[in-house]
Formats: sequence, C-alpha cells, structure tokens
Amino acid sequence: MTTETYLHSLESIPLSDIVKEEYRNYQIYTLMDRAIPYLQDGLKPGQRRILYTLWKNQSKGLLKVSSATGLVLTLHPHGPASVESAIVNMAQDYTFSNNYPLIDKKGYFGERMETGAAASRYIECKLGKVAEYLLFDDMDQVEMVPNYDERTMEPVGLLPKLPLMLLNGAEGIGTGFSSAIPSFHHRDIVKSMIFCIENGKARKIKPFVHDYTLPIEIDAKGKLIFNMGFEEVDGKIFINELPRGYDATKIYKHLTKFIESGFIKDFVDSSVNNDIKIELLFKKGQDVTLEEVENTIGVTSTFSPNYTLISERGVRIFQKAESIIEIFTEERLKVVKRRYELRCEKLEDKITQNNEIIKFIRQKEYEVATRQKNRKSFVEYLTKKKFVYADYLADMPIYRMTKEEVEKRKLMVQEDKKKLSEYTKVAKSDRLVAKKLIEELNEIDQKLTDWRKKKDQEKDKLLKKIAREQDRLGQK
Repeated sequence: MTTETYLHSLESIPLSDIVKEEYRNYQIYTLMDRAIPYLQDGLKPGQRRILYTLWKNQSKGLLKVSSATGLVLTLHPHGPASVESAIVNMAQDYTFSNNYPLIDKKGYFGERMETGAAASRYIECKLGKVAEYLLFDDMDQVEMVPNYDERTMEPVGLLPKLPLMLLNGAEGIGTGFSSAIPSFHHRDIVKSMIFCIENGKARKIKPFVHDYTLPIEIDAKGKLIFNMGFEEVDGKIFINELPRGYDATKIYKHLTKFIESGFIKDFVDSSVNNDIKIELLFKKGQDVTLEEVENTIGVTSTFSPNYTLISERGVRIFQKAESIIEIFTEERLKVVKRRYELRCEKLEDKITQNNEIIKFIRQKEYEVATRQKNRKSFVEYLTKKKFVYADYLADMPIYRMTKEEVEKRKLMVQEDKKKLSEYTKVAKSDRLVAKKLIEELNEIDQKLTDWRKKKDQEKDKLLKKIAREQDRLGQK
C-alpha cells in the first residue's frame, strides 16, 4: 500500500521540490481551467459556462453583457473582466473573429478595422442560433458537477453536433503549452465526418475564413499565409484585402512608412464592416503599376497551426484537423446510440404509466381513496397493489376517471409502442445509428447554410443602405 506525502507535513523541504510542485499545480490549473479548449466540445471552461448560462436564461431574451456576466459568475470564479471579454469574443462576427458566432449580439461589438467593443453596460447578448442548432439537444447525456462553491451544478462538457474548435478556430496560451487551431467551413467538416462514417477515415479539409476574399496559402511547413489584396479601378489603386491580424491601427502604421519614404502621398480609408477599401494616393505625375505597388507595399501574415486540446487523459497534441474529426465522429456515434437508448427508456416508462392509468380507472381504484385515512395510506395501498406510479395516480383529478380518458391512453400506448419498436431497432444496429448520424449532419449542414445565407443577405442590405445614404449626402 502506497502512502501520499504532503509537502507541508515534512520538517524540511528542498526549495526545488516546492518550485516543481507549485509550478506543476499552476500549470495544470491554467491548462485545465482557463487556457486550452477541450476535445469533447471545443470550448474553454469559461466559454462553456457562458453558453450554459445563456441557455438556462433564454426566457429573459436579450441581456446586457454586464448582466449576463453577473449570471455567469455564479459558475466562474475568475472575475467579471474575463467573462465580459469572452462574451464579446464569442459574439463578434467580423473577418478573422468567428465564422459562426455562438452568441447573438445587439450594439457595437467591434468590427474588422476597429476591433474594440463598447462598454458592457451598453451592449446586449443572447444565446445564438448557431449554439441552439449545435449544442443542447443531448443535455440528458451531459455530466453535471458542482460548481466552485458547490451551490449549483455545471456541465463537465457539452455535446455539440460539430467540433466547435474547427468551426471558429481556437487560440490559447497556458503554462508549457499553447493551442492555435485555424477555422474551417461547416460544409467541409460535415462532408469529412460523413466520409469518416462511411470509410473509417476523415476527408482532408482546408482552412476557411468567412469574408476573407483571397486564397489561404499553405507553405511546406504547414503554415497558413494570408496576403494583402490590391485592385485597380478606373486608374486608381485600392487595397481591397488585409492579412490576418491587421486592423486600422496596424495598417495605418504600415502605410505611414510609405508616406514617409515618399512612395505614396496619402491614403483614404473607405472600409465598411468587413469590406476593405483603402485608396492609395500618389504624387502628381507619379506613374506606378499595380504590380509595383503589390511588390512594394504588399505584406503577409502567417498562422502556425497547433492542434493542442484537453482530453480525458490530459493534454493531447494532434498533427492535423482530420485526426480531431475522426475522434469526434467516433464519439458522435456513441452519443446518437445513447440518445436512442434513452428514448427507449423514456417510452417504456411512459407506456408503463399509461397502462397503469388505464388499469387504475378500469378497476375503479380511485374509489378506495374515500375509505383511506389520508393520501399517504392511499399511496401505500397502491404500492402494495404493485402500481409503479402510485404518487402520480393518487394525485389524478376525479374528472379524468372516464372511458374517454381510457381510450385516449390506449391510443397513446399504441403510438408509443410503434416508436419504441423503431427506436429499439436503431439503438441495437450500428448501421442504423450511422445512418441517423448522417441524417443529423445533413440537417445541420442545411441549417447552417440557411443561417449563413440570411446573415449575408442582411449584410448586403445594410451596405446598400449605407451606399444610398452616402450618395444622398454627396449630392447635397
């Protein structure tokens, strides 16, 4: 039998042992509780607590970010600043933020050129449509544990239908480890998962950033390269795309260097939302080609993927996104199988309950209640008669003790038995479980496609409105 030795129980402790022990504890804490996303749902603990809290409070509609933060702090022990920041980050939808924001927003949450959001008391949020589609259908399978002060329960990990860390990408830096996961298109992920179900191996997928208009290049070492884009319109040269990490501050600083060197005279930024439009102004008589501007001013940024995640066995490093998809798909098959097993259990309980109601009414057991001393003795009587739902039957109102109620319950039993037969077949067949998962993936693919299309239409409508307003002001 091994005995544990605690540092505080020793008379003398080498300093190196203290440093190693404390460093190890701090490392585990930062990795597990704050910095690195989890393999199961692709979320960091703070993000999971925010989404769970918003899901529990959907009936409240839009919440001030400051109010939502207060609700989340019942689960999150790290103060309001980190929660507010995480809410804003999950709601932002400009290029290089989130392909599929999990939180819907109202107010100024930042944009591509000015990424800072307004104060939390002025902006509002609620659970996003994407989160509703992906996250909460299998909550009866989610393991719940006490929160940090053991006053309420929180989920250990959610069960999303698609790997969130691949949909929106994920970044985090902990002690000794970091994670840098690029984002991908939902359709590519769905196709890869279906291919994995049918062939046992995930289909290769390419990184994708919504509204980034240039191809994402990948070098020999696997680094992603994001270029600056240029175009010439009516003899004028414009920057029409920016690399990852470039906002107004950074691109202005970059262009100012070329003003100082004399290559350009000035620039005019007419960018709106995600659409970049920066006109480059040259000195009178200066004749430059588009190629010369690209070679002189053009700049790139790189992103080195690092697929580090927290699994049940600790920190796990993957070499490629496809490995994550293969493990995730295997787990989704288990979730779907368990979903149908639980549905069978619920239907069996429901059938038993309805059969007991029929028996209770037909045998006129309710008449016995008039001869019992109190409710407790009536429940004991029903229990002795082997009624499983004795408490429920004891509380049934008298107006339901009718033939009509019996016929209604008989129809319900018939319908539930048909469903039970269907669900049992699925739960016992790996082939049917795989088929159901493919149906679910195709359904979520369509939902996200429709959602994306609607968001893009709203954006186009807004841009046209802004253009009309600018034209009207220009005419004045």
